[in-house]
Amino acid sequence: MVSYLSKSKEKRGKAKKSSEAEEEFRCPRCGSTNIVEDPETGDLVCQDCGLIIDSSILNFSKDWRAFDSDEYMERAHAGAPVTPLRPSFGLDTEITLTRGLSKKSVNQLKRTQKHVADSKEKTVEPALRKIRDAAESLNIPQETVEDAATLYRMAARAGLVKGRSMDAMVAAVIYAACRRTDVPRTLEEVSRYFSLEEKEVGRSFRFLFRKLGIQIPPPKSENFVYLICSKLNLPEEIATQAIRIIKIAKRNGATMGREPVGVAAAAVYMACQELGIHRTQRELAQAANVTEVTVRNRYKELIQKARKEWLEEIEEERLSEIKRRVSEKIKVSSQAQE
Repeated sequence: MVSYLSKSKEKRGKAKKSSEAEEEFRCPRCGSTNIVEDPETGDLVCQDCGLIIDSSILNFSKDWRAFDSDEYMERAHAGAPVTPLRPSFGLDTEITLTRGLSKKSVNQLKRTQKHVADSKEKTVEPALRKIRDAAESLNIPQETVEDAATLYRMAARAGLVKGRSMDAMVAAVIYAACRRTDVPRTLEEVSRYFSLEEKEVGRSFRFLFRKLGIQIPPPKSENFVYLICSKLNLPEEIATQAIRIIKIAKRNGATMGREPVGVAAAAVYMACQELGIHRTQRELAQAANVTEVTVRNRYKELIQKARKEWLEEIEEERLSEIKRRVSEKIKVSSQAQE
């Protein structure tokens, strides 16, 4: 039994992770894979020969049931996940008036909580609230929002936010988090949300990360391609070819020192031109939030340094096949809109 127990402990983790691992987990007596877990005793039992292979397995499922949302909220006793977005990383306690407690007792508890609360958390709480609100309006994913909150906490611990504009600092960490997680948001978009000038946010951004010593990668043109295509309701094939154009342009040095979103807009415009989709430079400029002059100039540079190589890469036969697929998708899309 001791040998069975030691063998089962080695294989127990694998048996629960995937069906493939479960096939390898066999009864040591009869070789059967028909093994079940008894939820009441926590035993692993072979259903063919009845051998108890392992006992006292930890059960991580809920120890309660709920039949509606109100009952779920009442019975649940697990807190929110630990996250840098919440005060005290979500480990704080909220005191409310409940049955069995007088209002006087609750107020006394709240006063006690106020005195024992971490003063540093009090200073970052308004900024965390601004980060959450901005993320919701700018449609930023959770990973990026949490990274922005972590960066702001680092700046607060280093004493870099004291005496400076909170909005500018929050905008700076949001823009930095977008760059670190490859989320296509420009400095102008973030600045506009906080009603600030780009220069002010850019200055706070440079100050913050020079002092923290954190390297922020430059924004990539490829990250803006899908955003532009989605705004113009363009098929995925356009985005794929635009990214290919950008990669060729990078190899040939056509993107060096250029605004990434402008390069992305020009690449999408070139792909549309070659694949038979009518989109004007004005439409591309509006979708990318740049000027028509920027799109026009970047497009001219791509024609000189990327167009020929791109067309040679995809060849004539494949080009005609791509055109056919794109035109079919456009027809389907227009019919669906009608």
